[in-house]
Amino acid sequence: MIKPLGALLLVVAIAASAASAETATSPTSAITAPTPVPAGAMTPPPSPPAPPTAAASATATTPATAAVSPAAAASGPPSNLVTYTGQLLDYRNNFVYFTSGDAFPAVLAPRIIDALTGQPTTIAPQAKMFARATFDPATKKIIELAITARRLQTSVGLGPATAFVVVGSTPAPAPEIAGQNLTGKQVAVVFEVTVPPTTAFTDSVYISTDSSDWNPTAIKLDRVDAYKYRALRYFASGTKFAYRVTRGTWNSVERGEDNLDPPPHQFFVREVDALAARVTVYHWSDERGQSLGTGPESLPTPYNPSPFGGGPGGIAVPQVKIPATPPPGR
Repeated sequence: MIKPLGALLLVVAIAASAASAETATSPTSAITAPTPVPAGAMTPPPSPPAPPTAAASATATTPATAAVSPAAAASGPPSNLVTYTGQLLDYRNNFVYFTSGDAFPAVLAPRIIDALTGQPTTIAPQAKMFARATFDPATKKIIELAITARRLQTSVGLGPATAFVVVGSTPAPAPEIAGQNLTGKQVAVVFEVTVPPTTAFTDSVYISTDSSDWNPTAIKLDRVDAYKYRALRYFASGTKFAYRVTRGTWNSVERGEDNLDPPPHQFFVREVDALAARVTVYHWSDERGQSLGTGPESLPTPYNPSPFGGGPGGIAVPQVKIPATPPPGR
């Protein structure tokens, strides 16, 4: 009876030792393995994610445009940005102006790229170029301007870019593109002529124009002081004419500083309120005769073949009488 009891105790001791060894050597995965949830039991809520690190936060808050590569730029801007395409009028002081009359603000140094290649360019935006402006909805400013000298398909209306346009800009065509805006309004033109000191105080000065068929007395000027004459006339904007200065005849017309006949002065009436046409006359064409003291009518002409009469200051020409018939007997 003693042997069987001892054997039983030995078997129990060996079984307990084996159980302890199995518990000590079991893998960790066996401990963390999920426990089966019985059907109908509630599933516990998932644990909240761990807060992001500083590096992850910086990456998450970086604007989308900061990481745009040239290849991505060539394929187009990100979908969350707004674009507008049109023809440039001007780019200055961080504002972009289009020929549609709309103006948009830009960041301090927007990215300027070639619209065809998507690569950065050193060419400055200029009038008449076509440009695709890319806006950042957060700042409502242009962050990228893709420019080209080739015609681009322009945007039909402002669309979403309406939120970024400068309020108060009035649509108007660019003068250098659409030409000058000439309405034919009456423009005041002041003719101001400075004459040489040899001009007599009693002389009258005139403006002769091609539109008056070069009438030497077309526009009479009023004397302002010892050397200046002036007249005011009104012309329709867009009028172009040529003119010269005279003293009433084509024998007393202006001459240049070299004492030669200058070409006619050209004048164009712009779309403004008033203009001035100023001319300096250095010499008159009959100034040489005046310097000899003979006067403007002192040179021989078909109407005055004998201008130099006798008397004080003149030239006495001896006259020889020729008999009408020979004497008798000869």
